[in-house]
Amino acid sequence: MVELKANQPRWRQVHAIIAERIRTGEYKPGERIPSLVALIEEFGIANAAGQKVMRALRADGLIRTEPGMGSFVTTPEERQAAGDE
Repeated sequence: MVELKANQPRWRQVHAIIAERIRTGEYKPGERIPSLVALIEEFGIANAAGQKVMRALRADGLIRTEPGMGSFVTTPEERQAAGDE
């Protein structure tokens, strides 16, 4: 389990970690990211916090979620198209 700091909201810390993994290429464009359940287990966060992380990553344009399939890292083209709208 990843240690989180007590002085910051846990969901923001997890969001920053996942966003960094995307930016550094640990999670590559088009690749499925860990499920909500996996994030909850890895970081020891509540379900509501995990959902907040996923919403924030979608709002940032870093992931897209396909119902029944999971969440995937967006491609640079998808991010650019989202920014043009």
